[in-house]
Amino acid sequence: MTATRDPLLAMIEAERAIFKTFYKFFRIADTQDSERFSECFTPDALIEYRIMPGPPVLFHGRDSFTDYMSRVPKSQRAPVAHVVGQATIEWTDDRPLLTAYATVWHWFSRPDAGRPADWTVIGLVRDEFEQHDGEWLIAHRDVRHVAGRVAAGRSPG
Repeated sequence: MTATRDPLLAMIEAERAIFKTFYKFFRIADTQDSERFSECFTPDALIEYRIMPGPPVLFHGRDSFTDYMSRVPKSQRAPVAHVVGQATIEWTDDRPLLTAYATVWHWFSRPDAGRPADWTVIGLVRDEFEQHDGEWLIAHRDVRHVAGRVAAGRSPG
């Protein structure tokens, strides 16, 4: 935590910074600014996505994740919208764990048609945070589906 005299105040400051990083990730995703994902993770972060059918998608390091997410030119990226809810932070020593549900809406075809998303999924996000260069960043992200893989529409692919 930060070097504040009052431990409760230090925890509140840390949690505000953690939420800021957490929500920044989703803002980056929704604005299609994928090249900025590295701002949310520690350099050696482990990022695990278990939301799609098949084996987990693993990324070792923020650069690996950012490169993967940025591989499609911005003009060709499909719109996506995240709705995050029920977020909590639990502290184990100095390693906070943020747990939240996220509903993700994906439009793969005709995104400008004003119609429902092609694919909607609800995931459970578990982010372990660490301080790196004075910022609270995600050191380990684990995203898993809950209540089924697809809530509406059909799976991509």
